[in-house]
Amino acid sequence: MNKKENFFIVIITLFTAIFFEQCVISDMIIDRNSDPQIVNSNIALNDKDPEVRKLAIKKSNNQSTISNVAKNDEDPEVRKLAIERSNNQSTISKIALNDEDTEVRKLAIKKSNNQSTISKVALNDEDPEVRKLAIEKSNNQSTISKVASNDKDPEVRKLAIEKSNSMKGHDGHKIGRIKKIDNRNDK
Repeated sequence: MNKKENFFIVIITLFTAIFFEQCVISDMIIDRNSDPQIVNSNIALNDKDPEVRKLAIKKSNNQSTISNVAKNDEDPEVRKLAIERSNNQSTISKIALNDEDTEVRKLAIKKSNNQSTISKVALNDEDPEVRKLAIEKSNNQSTISKVASNDKDPEVRKLAIEKSNSMKGHDGHKIGRIKKIDNRNDK
């Protein structure tokens, strides 16, 4: 294949990519026999533009790539999209416990079904809004009682008290009600 033919293929590929909302890494020449999932994975992991990476994540079915992007992408919006697409609870738990971005942790808690992770976040996250989401998802009476008694934020304590008072045991009866836990001066 000569340079003109190669150039022509690259131009057609770029036009097709734009037309069909598929992306191409600018410095990568794609063989027309390439697997689209491999191409999407490469783009999701390596493209410099976060919007391009987001589009590649939308198109990807590769859970390994999606998990990798969810844990490691520099852009919180790209990580959030990857979390939405992820079905890997281990990855979601790690993100809920460790991501630097509050909104990313919130999304991970919403998506998590790991009660151990939810309890850890309810007890330890630095952001009261993230702790509130964890309390809402928690079904662990012990965790909820600890938060109701000890959380530094009065709104989080209040939510934990309300949650505890509404929980029912396995026999359908309400679990012991928590009354006003403390008389701390919340100034």
